Amino acid sequence: MKILLAPDSFKGSLSASEIISITGGELQKKYPTVEIISAPLADGGEGSLEAIAQALQAEKINVRVKDPLGRQVSTYYLLDKNSNTAYIELAKASGFSHVGVDADIMNSGTSGTGELIKDASEKGAEKTILFIGGSATNDAAIGIAHALGYRFHDNRSGVLDPLAKNLSLVNKISTSNVLIKGSEHEIIIASDVNNPFHGLKGAAYVYAPQKGADPEEVEELDRGLKNMSGLFRKYFNKDIDKLPGAGAAGGVGGGLSAMFGARIVNGSELIFSLLDIEGKIRNSDIVFTGEGMIDEQTTNHKLVYRLAKIAGSYGKRVYAICGFFDGNKSLKKKLGLEEVYSLAENKDDINESITSAKERLKKVIRKIDLSI
Repeated sequence: MKILLAPDSFKGSLSASEIISITGGELQKKYPTVEIISAPLADGGEGSLEAIAQALQAEKINVRVKDPLGRQVSTYYLLDKNSNTAYIELAKASGFSHVGVDADIMNSGTSGTGELIKDASEKGAEKTILFIGGSATNDAAIGIAHALGYRFHDNRSGVLDPLAKNLSLVNKISTSNVLIKGSEHEIIIASDVNNPFHGLKGAAYVYAPQKGADPEEVEELDRGLKNMSGLFRKYFNKDIDKLPGAGAAGGVGGGLSAMFGARIVNGSELIFSLLDIEGKIRNSDIVFTGEGMIDEQTTNHKLVYRLAKIAGSYGKRVYAICGFFDGNKSLKKKLGLEEVYSLAENKDDINESITSAKERLKKVIRKIDLSI
């Protein structure tokens, strides 16, 4: 009997690798003869590099770059010299984990992520796969672009700092010193977010409050995104207003699409392909997956939904473990899950379940009956 363990992380409590270690250990205590196949997953956000590292013949490149607030931090990316491809996680340089209580979205930017792309290009990368979840920023990628040679000017031709607060002040975009061009260096954006660039469902209104923006700042950021959208049409003949995913990571999806011809792809699908998840499912008898929250939104082609659909096409039983299951039997059936196990008993129990996640996960696994 082969059991595939393919969870996403539980944000704020357990990494995908930790979930696999605990789940696999407890299952083998109950079922000593089972073979465990491990495949830690991610959806294009934090943890993506860890998920794909073992499957790639890639070198870990350590660098020092700017964090969202311009402070120097040590981080890394992966470089596959056989395919000249860099795998970069935006959160490693421009993620919320770097700012915490110091979060200041108006004075933040993505320059550090641009420095990672620049370093990779200088080391021979001709292609960058950029995982963009977990950002602390809302700068429409002008920070990334600035690090790669773009300059953004106000109406007096002064060069602006590439920060979110300056989006509405940009009047001119200078492209004369751009270091990489889309025809020479392909950028693929991996994201599971389909929000538009601006508007009530756009980057600022939906995600900026989670990054510390107050209502007035949200309105200002949205005005800035509208301004940048107009400039992208003027300078690059690129209309990103209706581009799905343009609002991902504070407008990074749209900004890179306009300025570098970047292509947006589904993050979990890309990782599934890199890890040959379909092959692993085909070679398994039972599949375990999961993520922090499973609810109605999961049916919107999120990781658990996609994995369960693939497994279902091969007639495999799929069990899910999550931090909290906000659903019922109908949702479970819609997702194609045999059973869902929740660490939290109800919404009021979520914080407690996060702090005691390891022990709760062990208890949940001990109760599972696979009838094998």
